[in-house]
Order: sequence, then structure tokens, then C-alpha cells
Amino acid sequence: MRPPFRKKAREVAFLTLYTWDMRGEELKQIFDEVVRERGLKSKRVLSYADALVKTVEEHLTEIDAKIEEKLKDWSLDRLGFVERNALRLGTGELLFLKPPDPGRVFIDVVDLVRKYADDKAARFVNGVLSAVFKDSSLTAQEEKEEVKQDGKQEREKQGGG
Repeated sequence: MRPPFRKKAREVAFLTLYTWDMRGEELKQIFDEVVRERGLKSKRVLSYADALVKTVEEHLTEIDAKIEEKLKDWSLDRLGFVERNALRLGTGELLFLKPPDPGRVFIDVVDLVRKYADDKAARFVNGVLSAVFKDSSLTAQEEKEEVKQDGKQEREKQGGG
């Protein structure tokens, strides 16, 4: 059975971000290189991988800040390339692309870390990513509650309470 297209896309995006972080070259150039080396042709994989890379690039400052908030006694630049870019990938996808199955994002990102680093790094990434996601989920829930409360107050003002 072939892996789902999002799993493949995540690996392409991860390898692109990892290489970009190490070499500092243009992201588009690195993305094209990774795609060529892997012989990828699937439009779905390429489209989603491209969206992931662009999301991280466009929101890098915000993504890094969210990750830094959850690092205890660490800074982002002290992390290894694998851990840092796996966290960027997962955080970017969870916060900005709103995937249909967030749990799958965790599994795939942690599997990438396990593949390219080790189990200890995978556990670390899982913990930080969980904290980022939990925080963003709470924020989203609080916003929903606030909107709900505002709507209720507005109806009460109009006498329809």
C-alpha cells in the first residue's frame, strides 16, 4: 500500500526546510532539487508539499515564536536541524493549514524525526508540538466561546434573549 499523499508531501517539505536551514539557499531552488532527486510526479503530493513550504516561509517568525514559547530552558537555535524543521513543519501545518486530521500530522512528523534522528528526538518533538497544538486549540476554543457570548449579549440587547 502506498503512503497517503500528505505523508509524502510532509517528507518533501521537511527535507526542503531541513536543507534550506543548513545551506541557506533559496527555498524554491531546494524544493525543486528535492522533488527531482525523489523523482516525484504526483500533482497532489507536489501541491501539498509546496503549500507546506510556503506556509512555513510566510509565517516563519510567528511559527518560531510559538515553538520558542514551549521550549523549556532551550532556544530554537540550540535545536538540531531535524528537530527544528520538523517542529516548523508541524506547527505551520497545524496552525495555518488546518489539516482534516491533526493526529495524522503528529504521527507523520514524529515518524520523520524518528527516521532522520532518533527516538529521543521524536519524543521531544512530540512533546513540544503537542504543547503548541494544545495552546492553539485552547485559543481557538476561547475565540469560539467569545463569539458565542458576544452573539448572546447582542440578542439580549435586541430583546430576543
